[in-house]
Amino acid sequence: MTISPAKPRVLIVGLGMIGASFAKALCLSQVATVIGLDAQVGVAEKARSMGIVDEAATFPTLTTPFDVVILAVPVLAMGPVLTQLKPWLKADTVISDVGSVKGAVVAAAREVLGDLPSGFVPGHPIAGAERSGLAAAKSDLFDHHLLILTPLPSSSPEAVQVLTRLWQSVGADVVTMSVARHDEVLAATSHLPHLLAFSLVDTLARESENREIFRYAAGGFRDFTRIAASDPTMWHDVFLANRDATLSILRRFQADLDVLAEAIENQEGATLKSVFGRAKSARDYFTEILSSRQRHSDDTRKNLIAAPVRAGLKGEVTVPGDRSISHRAIILAALAEGPSELRGFGNGHDNRTTLEALRKLGVCIDVDDSGCVRVAGVGRQGLKPADSPLYMGNSATSMRLMAGVLSAQPFSSELIGDASLSQRPMDRIQVPLQAMAARIELAPRKTAPIVIHPAEALKPLDYSLPMASAQVKTALLLAGLCSGVSMRLQEAGPSRNHTELMLAELGCPVQFDQGVITLAPARQWAGFERDIPGDFSLAAVHIAAASLVPGSELNVLQVGVNPTRLGLLDVMARMGARVQLSNYCDLGGEPVADLQVNYAPLVATDGTADVAGLVIDEYPLLFVLATQAKGASRFSGVRELRYKETDRLKTMVEGLTTLGADIELKGDAVIIRGQNARPLDGGIVDCGGDHRVALAFVVAAQTALRPVIIRNSGRVLGAYPDFAEHALALGYSVTVED
Repeated sequence: MTISPAKPRVLIVGLGMIGASFAKALCLSQVATVIGLDAQVGVAEKARSMGIVDEAATFPTLTTPFDVVILAVPVLAMGPVLTQLKPWLKADTVISDVGSVKGAVVAAAREVLGDLPSGFVPGHPIAGAERSGLAAAKSDLFDHHLLILTPLPSSSPEAVQVLTRLWQSVGADVVTMSVARHDEVLAATSHLPHLLAFSLVDTLARESENREIFRYAAGGFRDFTRIAASDPTMWHDVFLANRDATLSILRRFQADLDVLAEAIENQEGATLKSVFGRAKSARDYFTEILSSRQRHSDDTRKNLIAAPVRAGLKGEVTVPGDRSISHRAIILAALAEGPSELRGFGNGHDNRTTLEALRKLGVCIDVDDSGCVRVAGVGRQGLKPADSPLYMGNSATSMRLMAGVLSAQPFSSELIGDASLSQRPMDRIQVPLQAMAARIELAPRKTAPIVIHPAEALKPLDYSLPMASAQVKTALLLAGLCSGVSMRLQEAGPSRNHTELMLAELGCPVQFDQGVITLAPARQWAGFERDIPGDFSLAAVHIAAASLVPGSELNVLQVGVNPTRLGLLDVMARMGARVQLSNYCDLGGEPVADLQVNYAPLVATDGTADVAGLVIDEYPLLFVLATQAKGASRFSGVRELRYKETDRLKTMVEGLTTLGADIELKGDAVIIRGQNARPLDGGIVDCGGDHRVALAFVVAAQTALRPVIIRNSGRVLGAYPDFAEHALALGYSVTVED
């Protein structure tokens, strides 16, 4: 088909709240000429007079040409409306809709049009409001909301491209899924809640004369039943159109209600507490998903305002549990046989992502008020199929490690992530896992979604890793553990060895020396207890800041000091930093110590490529330190920074340049000519939603001339929830701004 012109003419049929809102937003964006058409006489002309559409049309006089038609009418009206439109549709007309049931829309279109044209691409915006009609039109209704396109095998990429551009122009985040999957998802997340709200309000209204009972309802009842104010006719159509999927989820819900009723009747408090605990955790996680799925979510759109500190940073702090160890510990606890207890589990979003994925796979996990995590292990082959794709948010560690586990399971799985994670390379795990005979499919660009099908049996693996990556190494080891096959891995360079240490502690047959890791066929391991040390990567922020601010004296307590994590301290020691370790102890095979940091003037250094894997997460901090050192520093082998949550190389170079640093990117090396303690300037920088970049800019601000405003830095609070509190206690000048 021919791609629609740069400014297509878009016909919107149906000017209710959704159709009128799309029309209004599209008019304001000026990327299209908008034609309005409504079955009710005079509505389209009124919309034109209100500036909601550029032109008005009616069916009897529809002579104006159009390139795109959006059907914003009830699902059961799609067939009759398409029948009226059919004489005006061309071979290259792009056709879409806003209905919440895609199967019914496709069936109606096929009945009217026969073979579906290549321009037909069903769509559905996940947005709405209680009010209806033309007067309820909101130009920002779709801003930061999902728009789901459900392309068919017959749909052309050009049509998808046209619709993606139109919806993105009104602020929507466009995703795609199959028609069947869409209808299953919407039955669970939209249709069932509306059905329950209608039913509950109707039940209570009939139970009390004059509806007096509603006088005593609190805000929770109002919030829960708000959607019962929606259009009854529209929802009548939805439930009939999506009958099968709605009945399926409704009957599952009825069965769960029967379990609760029986538990209340028999006073089974443990059952109630278990259900409520799982529900609370899932609801908390759902809130996180909403934030991370929105392109500019409320969390990400927070700004950090970091001001210079004139006095030193002083005090002591205990940072959250190590994120890398927490991921591995909870996965191995889930695959153990019997109960495990994890104390000090990381409280960041990424660790919660892995925890919730394991819950969806049938593992019972409880978290108490102190953060202690108790896991009822199901064994290496005891996981259950998830009833929907596993959402990995922004966590590449969760996605890659869980892919290793799931490649050895006897069921299919799908792993999806947010927009950022969906751009990160996943072929680095696909290639070696396929060499083990795992069946793994990726998107065309070798990124997520990851679809895993059960393999007959995985094979032993002898593999040389092309890059230093603890994530890839661990994914392969987990696949080997779950499948019971042997493995020999040759590392490209040193990387974190938390997995090897933990497996050895559990009695698994693993050996590691001189960059070679071998795993013999493993037997089942028992549940275990573990204390998780503080995260060195989070402690590194305070270490760097105290090293820069004159007069600083900080103590960071109970930090994991695994040698594969201390590359930053080695580089900083060459720069003249004053960091002392004391109070050593051992936690489950991991060395732990307190770190005392004092201010010291710094000198330039060379960061060689062979240690890149040991400082990969701390490079942004090293770049900041180098701006204040005497002389020129060079950090080579940093190409991997381009494939993190953001392109950290680009973001750091641009941000530090804005702040007045003399920094240059040359090939795969960064050259920074230090200012010899001459402060950076202030200004506005954008971390792109990357918490490590944001924290590096916070450190840069501590000795700057003016405050630094760090945009889109809300993920700091997801990765390090206590950061604002800790920063205030230590003497930073940092505030969070929505």
